[in-house]
Amino acid sequence: MKKAITTTALFLSACTFTMAQEASDFKPAAKANNLELNFVPLNGKPIQLTYIRYRKFLSETTAFRLGIGVSFSSKKADSVFNSNITAGSTVSSGYKKTELGWNIRPGFEKHFEGTNRLSPYMGFELDIAGQSSKEITPTGLDAGGTTDEFVIQTDKNKNKGGFFRLGANVVAGFDCYITKHLYLGTEFGFGFQMVNYSDHKMTTTYPSTYPAVVPPAVDPGNPDPSSQGKEMNIGPNFNSAIRLGYIF
Repeated sequence: MKKAITTTALFLSACTFTMAQEASDFKPAAKANNLELNFVPLNGKPIQLTYIRYRKFLSETTAFRLGIGVSFSSKKADSVFNSNITAGSTVSSGYKKTELGWNIRPGFEKHFEGTNRLSPYMGFELDIAGQSSKEITPTGLDAGGTTDEFVIQTDKNKNKGGFFRLGANVVAGFDCYITKHLYLGTEFGFGFQMVNYSDHKMTTTYPSTYPAVVPPAVDPGNPDPSSQGKEMNIGPNFNSAIRLGYIF
C-alpha cells in the first residue's frame, strides 16, 4: 500500500512539473499508434509487461484499444524413487507440467479537452481470458501380493486450475505527456467478471504387471469456489502500476 501511495505521489509530481513547461499541444493526432508498458519505479523490476496494450487513435479525441496477453510455461524434472523391497533398488521417472494462458481486451476510449499535456478519458473494454494445464506426476510403489516388484504409478491431471473468463469494465483515466511522444498515465474502472472453471480430470495408470486395484469410494468433498464450478465478481478495479506509453 505504501509503495502504491509513493508511486502515485511521484507520478503526480512529474505531471505537475511537465505541465508547467512548454505550452505547445503534445496530444496525438488522428491515426496515431500507441503501445504501453507498466512502470513501477520503486519495484525491483520497474518496467513490467503483463500484456501488450495497443491503441489506435481514430481522431484526436477517440481511440480503439486492444490488450493481448499470451503465456506458456513448461516444467520438467527427473525423479528417482527408492524401493523398500530390495535395498538399492531404484526407478526413475519424469515429472512434467505445462500451462497455457491467454487474455484479449478490446475497448474504446473517448478523450476530453484537459490541457496541452493532460488527456483525460473514459471508455469501456471487454475482458476475455482462459487457461488450460496438464500435469503428469509419477510415484514409486512397492507392489504387494505375488508380484513383489517396484513400479511407477502415474497421475495425470488435466485442466487443474483451468478456467474461461468473460467480463466488461467501464474505465476512466488520463495520460500526462512528458514529451511529444511519451506519456505517463493511470486508470481505474468498475465492472464484472464471470469465471467458469474447467472440469478437473485426473487419471491414474499402473504397469500391466501391477496387482488389480480396487477403486476407493468416491468422496466428493467440499467444492472450492476458487477452483471449481462458477464464480462472479462485480466491483471497482485499479492497476497500481503507472502506464508508460509512447506514440508512433
